[in-house]
Amino acid sequence: MEVDIIIALSIAVALIFTVAQVTRIIRTGAMHKTLRKGIEQGQPLNVELIERLEKSPAPGAIDQRIGFVLVALALALLTAGLIQGDAEKIRNMATAAMFPLFVGSALLLRLRLANRHQVEP
Repeated sequence: MEVDIIIALSIAVALIFTVAQVTRIIRTGAMHKTLRKGIEQGQPLNVELIERLEKSPAPGAIDQRIGFVLVALALALLTAGLIQGDAEKIRNMATAAMFPLFVGSALLLRLRLANRHQVEP
């Protein structure tokens, strides 16, 4: 496998996880800013408001998004290899696509199994 493919794949995975963390930090900062503005304006803060602001995405929503992105990345790598046309390049790109394909598929499969085994209250 070529070194540049490994480097590109590593950068893509690191970028995905960095974006996920940055969006979480931005969301938390926006919540704190909203609470601070309400306190400064003298508005009463009730428990319902705080719980609504703290509500996180549905369980597995982030895993589902990351899983779809990784599967799409794998398909993009496979497509890039097919476009190049050379048998060695197709093999290299298919090899590079295996990691995001398996990780993304595992995330989606885990979410599906977790949803299937949820018990209704």
